[in-house]
Amino acid sequence: VVGKSQGYWLNFDDFISTAEFGPEDLGNVGFPRDWPDVYSSSKALKSLVGKKGKCPGKKVGVVAEPDAEQLALVKGLQFHHLQSFSNAERAAKASGLEIVRGWALFEHLDRESSEAFVAERYWWNTLADGTWVDFTPRPKTWTELLLSEAADGAPKAKSQLTASEQSIMLKLLNKRFPGRVPGTTKKASADNSQKDEKPRSLATAAGTRVGKPPESAKAPAKQMTPAPASMKELARKIQSGDAQAMKELEEKLRGDEELAVRMAGEGLAAPLSRMLGDKDKQAQALQLMLIITDAGVAQPGVDVGTEMIAGGAVAPLQKLISGKDSSQQEMAAAVLGNLCHESPENQDKLAEADIFKPLVNLLSAGGGPAQEAAYALWNLTVGHQGNCDTVGQCGAVPKLTEMLKSTSDIAQENAAGALMHITQSAEARMAVGKCNTISNLCELLKKSYEPEVSTQAAGALLNLASDSPEYAQAIVSTGAVEPLVSLVKDGPDLAKEYSAGALMNLMRGEMEVAAMAAKLGAIPAMASLLSRQSGHSEALGALANLASGSSERQIQIYKAQVTRRSVQLLSDADVDVRRSAAALIMNLAPHGKIKERIVEAGALKPLAKALKDEDDTLKERAAGALANLFNDHGANVHTGFQQAPEMIQALIVLIDSRGLSEDAKRQAAHALAMLAAEDGPGDAVWQAGAGPPLVALLKEMIGEAALGIMNLSWRWPEVKAELAKGGTLDYLMDMLRLGDAMAKEYAAGALMNMTAGSPDSAEKSVAAVKPLSELLKAEAVQAAEWAAGALANIVRSGADAQRAAIDEGAATSLAALLPKVTSNGMTLVVLSLTSLAETQGAAVARALGSREKAKLRDFRDSNNTELQDYTKALVDKLGPGFSL
Repeated sequence: VVGKSQGYWLNFDDFISTAEFGPEDLGNVGFPRDWPDVYSSSKALKSLVGKKGKCPGKKVGVVAEPDAEQLALVKGLQFHHLQSFSNAERAAKASGLEIVRGWALFEHLDRESSEAFVAERYWWNTLADGTWVDFTPRPKTWTELLLSEAADGAPKAKSQLTASEQSIMLKLLNKRFPGRVPGTTKKASADNSQKDEKPRSLATAAGTRVGKPPESAKAPAKQMTPAPASMKELARKIQSGDAQAMKELEEKLRGDEELAVRMAGEGLAAPLSRMLGDKDKQAQALQLMLIITDAGVAQPGVDVGTEMIAGGAVAPLQKLISGKDSSQQEMAAAVLGNLCHESPENQDKLAEADIFKPLVNLLSAGGGPAQEAAYALWNLTVGHQGNCDTVGQCGAVPKLTEMLKSTSDIAQENAAGALMHITQSAEARMAVGKCNTISNLCELLKKSYEPEVSTQAAGALLNLASDSPEYAQAIVSTGAVEPLVSLVKDGPDLAKEYSAGALMNLMRGEMEVAAMAAKLGAIPAMASLLSRQSGHSEALGALANLASGSSERQIQIYKAQVTRRSVQLLSDADVDVRRSAAALIMNLAPHGKIKERIVEAGALKPLAKALKDEDDTLKERAAGALANLFNDHGANVHTGFQQAPEMIQALIVLIDSRGLSEDAKRQAAHALAMLAAEDGPGDAVWQAGAGPPLVALLKEMIGEAALGIMNLSWRWPEVKAELAKGGTLDYLMDMLRLGDAMAKEYAAGALMNMTAGSPDSAEKSVAAVKPLSELLKAEAVQAAEWAAGALANIVRSGADAQRAAIDEGAATSLAALLPKVTSNGMTLVVLSLTSLAETQGAAVARALGSREKAKLRDFRDSNNTELQDYTKALVDKLGPGFSL
């Protein structure tokens, strides 16, 4: 009953068709017509159950209907059509038979032979001796089923029956078991459920290169059960050079990867390696070695390659790839690729054998040999910088670039996969600029190419865009942004991850590219990756770059509901994920409303913890995130101080660290400055010893340190005096002359507070009159206002200082500032004019025209009592001859 019945119901996700048919329109399907040859010859079938397939298998077998002896084990049990999951569980419960989870493989019989296949999620059982048995009722014409045990277990969960699942069940029953569909059952509408099967400072997320293998991380070593006695006997015959035994073993191992791996430990490596040099036996030995090493690649936690290398396989394989037999070249290259798959040790051993040049030469052979040579180079260079450099020096890039245009999807995938890693070499990256690598890779992103091909192309573009603005621009110009966004939306998991990483690198510091990606729907696509098991670092990094400098996109990202997930990922075990999470929070935090939501989501404690992380990049971004969360938001500062007061000491350690980058110190100093601006946290910052390291940063022209000094020095005379002893005034005056625009602004603010109420400091700062007078003309109004405040204090030191300021045009600049001054700067400008008027009243009066006088009248007549008093004092200072 729809909406009520609980069970294992077949749905769209349980069918994977190479022809992209859904479960309701599969057509005629049945046992593969060209079995067993089709298993090794059909690319379509490999794309389903191969080691890189959509539903990779670790063992394939043909299973007939159960015989009388097998049926006796489950006597009295009832098994149902289309219910393999519950049928297997029922048999396991009744008779203790273990469940095997995987896929039933069928051929689309309406297509040409070996052209198209479909995998249907399926469970069955295994007897104590390892024999597979399937109790699920099947159509009469299906005397045998081809079953594949899944590498990932093919899990299935019970659920409540939906209308879509009922529709699938009824159509399959009608097709496979005519007459079993109840006439009283109302069919659900086919469109009730459909699935598309087609395929202040801001942080920029770093362009991390892909350096990991194309498969999952290497599993722990797997303990294999010994081979059966009959297999051991064949192994002994092979050890004595028996060619017929090799043929027999090949037939038994074909399609049974687990048995092939078990046989790898039966002493076959050395005899097979020897027979590779025997012209009469080398073809058979090579074929058997390929089957065994293929199985080793497909089985997690199994190391077949090391044993083969120890048995002496490399030298004869190298000779074969340099020979003239193309079939043997192809198989030998494939074996070499298998030997070093996910094994840094074996990568080194093959490198010592000088295998690179022959493999690169083989790329020119075309067809299968070139395809497998690319596969071998891919596995040799994954995560191995030295091998990448060597392959790049051998001239692989132009040949791999040409292979990207092959009509073989496997060749395209292998070439793109190899380029993804080889281009981490500087020489290889230079070669990319001399051929059409980028345009060829961008072409492979289109939907007309196989998803696996597009995946590796995206990975190669990710690496090329990393730390190369030139290549990033070329990738964008070639039109890659739209297909990359499409892959993030609809591609395979690895394609989503690589495409997100490529977009992250393309958007780094490029506002136009970020705007383009956002319009194409990149933000919700990236947000959806955060709920998946992989791709978090790339998705967060891309979102961070989308957020950079755009309040509109910051709001869009916030509305995509990523805030709490980003905060959670600050504690992820993967440092790249933590880095990207901190970058996203840092770039969202400048938005006034969003920063409040980030704090509410609990970001402050994990950010404070990240300040003590071993990773310097994470420390920098955590400090930047805190700086932006605290900037102009006193409530967040107090919340941070309450929740994680230890962050103050951690920030001080950062600004005092010799090995840390300048950017990291800037961010940490900025965060400390924001804490210092508030009562309570400000006391703690000073007591924790922030003064000396902030003063030291002044010597490095780090403007945020001046902001920290500014906020520390406004409260207490003793703090000003202590800071002055350390040479603060001189360093601030140097910054006023030599610093960048922001540094000059903060230095002016710090001098203003350091000299307020301190005649001695004001007198020592007279040398600042000239740069402060120049700063009055700054485009940044706050910088001009703080310069006015500093001048107001310093020129009180005497007539010489006042005359020097007039000579530098201070009176005219202050007058020009009056019409655009902010509410925070009004009193500062008036006080500065008043200080100058002590001995230079005439010059000040001349600078005040009708427009400026009108502004002063507004000040005089305002509701601000303090401003009224300062304005009246200025008029009095200018004497009876002056009137507003």
